[in-house]
Amino acid sequence: MKIDLRDVTVRWINVVSDTEKNKMMEELCDRVGFKNASRFSAVTGIDPHEGASAGEEHYRNCAESHFKIYEETDSFPLLILEDDVEIEESVFTCDLDNVPDDADAIYLGTSQGDRNYSAQDVGNGWMRVERVFATHAILYLNEKICRKVTEVGKHWIYQLNKPFDVGFAYQVQPHFNVYAPHVPFFYQADTKNTKNKWEKMTRTPLHRKKKGISRIIYVLPRVTRYMSPRVKSLSRRLVSALFPARFSTLKSSTSRPPK
Repeated sequence: MKIDLRDVTVRWINVVSDTEKNKMMEELCDRVGFKNASRFSAVTGIDPHEGASAGEEHYRNCAESHFKIYEETDSFPLLILEDDVEIEESVFTCDLDNVPDDADAIYLGTSQGDRNYSAQDVGNGWMRVERVFATHAILYLNEKICRKVTEVGKHWIYQLNKPFDVGFAYQVQPHFNVYAPHVPFFYQADTKNTKNKWEKMTRTPLHRKKKGISRIIYVLPRVTRYMSPRVKSLSRRLVSALFPARFSTLKSSTSRPPK
């Protein structure tokens, strides 16, 4: 499948008071050559749960903004951008070639998240991804996945009091065909954020892994702390032999548990 991003529907989410970011998004869309791009006035006024972490106070409003765009959209593909994005000029292209025919969504922006993601190379510059956080640049290819994200997302933001991108990662991506390019086309620029500095996390490419390796890397350091020194040494040597390219990640793993 071929997709020309210049021809897709593009909506960027922007709070009405943030005129500077809106101007930057207009310039970005003009620079790229999007033919059907427009601003979406972000949902505001929904309070977070009591005790929400600093920097996450907006998570319900952000989620409802995405859900509202899904609701208003009757044609696909649909590209939703958040207004803190910037383009990775070295890899960005509007001409998406050899997109897998079964794709439901394409993460043109990704995140290291909790580092428990799966990114499997499927050829032609694409990876099938699961458990990948962030929603700053996603290309949706059908209504079905949008409905599911809304259903799961509302449960996460109102019942679990967690950002919807985590629910998307853990409860939607494994059941749909979600892909990403080897290097993200969009990242969240630190210069466009005052509180959250996510540029490194969203600009760093995902490591292509075999299914299950990320779980071993995540779990093993937490299990070995309860082992005897001899068993711990043997287990670490075994993993080093099986996955030598990932052993350095295991030694320094400090990722937080999945939400």
